[in-house]
Amino acid sequence: MNTATTPRPATKVVRIGSDGSARIEGFRCVDCAASVAEPTLCCRACGSRTPPASFDSPTEGRLVTWAVVHRSFPGVAVPFVSAIVDLDGGLTLKGTLRGTDEAQLSAGLQVMLVFDDAGGAVDGEGHPYVGYHFRPAGGGA
Repeated sequence: MNTATTPRPATKVVRIGSDGSARIEGFRCVDCAASVAEPTLCCRACGSRTPPASFDSPTEGRLVTWAVVHRSFPGVAVPFVSAIVDLDGGLTLKGTLRGTDEAQLSAGLQVMLVFDDAGGAVDGEGHPYVGYHFRPAGGGA
């Protein structure tokens, strides 16, 4: 793979494989099964000092809550839906929900995590960034 095009994660939760594929890595407590998106030395839920085990998060989940944003930074198209999603593997992520209108939003709406080009952003060496957003399940990319 050309190193000039090797993608970089746009957020702390995105992991890039050696083949350039993106995924979300979670960490699960071996004692109580609590899941978090960042590694910790001990479990935040039960206090276990056994380091949480890593796992690849599923990309399916359900909408928990959302806000329709009507004002943002210059250059950011509005309105957009800022969403909190519980992924099926136990992680909770915040991101933009695309491909739906306000009338279709409801708690429990099935959604899919979709990796994207982070708005076309690249670093100083030309490496593209990989981010993510959500879409209603069955709603395409």
